[in-house]
Amino acid sequence: MPTRLRCLRLCLATAIGLLLAAGAQAQGDVYRCGNSYSSVPCAGGTPVAVDDARTADQRQQASAAKRQDAQLARQLAAERRAREQAAVGQQAVRIGPSAAERAAAEAAQAKAQAKAEARRQKSNKPRKLSAARSA
Repeated sequence: MPTRLRCLRLCLATAIGLLLAAGAQAQGDVYRCGNSYSSVPCAGGTPVAVDDARTADQRQQASAAKRQDAQLARQLAAERRAREQAAVGQQAVRIGPSAAERAAAEAAQAKAQAKAEARRQKSNKPRKLSAARSA
């Protein structure tokens, strides 16, 4: 039974809070409570003036700029979707050599090593002295 009573109290407190918030919003009051803003007064909260001080011309300019930005955003999104659609069948860019290029490079390196080894073996053979030198 105590849990039902707690639930009832919580629901009642929430309902009262919502009614107070709705009343404050109807008045249009905004309060700064520390680093946050609320429509419900708080301890130590200060009222904030939120009147729109712009002229009708300034509001029209802001509205026109907002519409222009929205149009540009739609245009850029359409361009992005078109680029993405065009790239559907493409493969990713490869960084570094392909498997065939690596195999060709390894074969060339092995061939160069074999050639160098053959030169070393040839230079290590004992040389025959010619008859003219030995005499």
